[in-house]
Amino acid sequence: MGTALKRTTIFLTGEQHERLRRLAFEQRTSMAKLLRDAALEILEDEEDIREGLKALAEEQGTVTWAEYQQWRQDRRG
Repeated sequence: MGTALKRTTIFLTGEQHERLRRLAFEQRTSMAKLLRDAALEILEDEEDIREGLKALAEEQGTVTWAEYQQWRQDRRG
């Protein structure tokens, strides 16, 4: 992995633990790796959402709905 890891504690229900244990066994990996991968997915999704919202807030190069409708009408001739 190359990066120093930090220890943390999470609490799972018995069912969650067993399902995670079985999945790790089936994928021939560790429960810790599955949890790290899931955490990374959440963090990347959050970053994508923030970037998307930031892009939506930028108005430069955009048109209003009325301008778009006019453009469509003009295009039809």
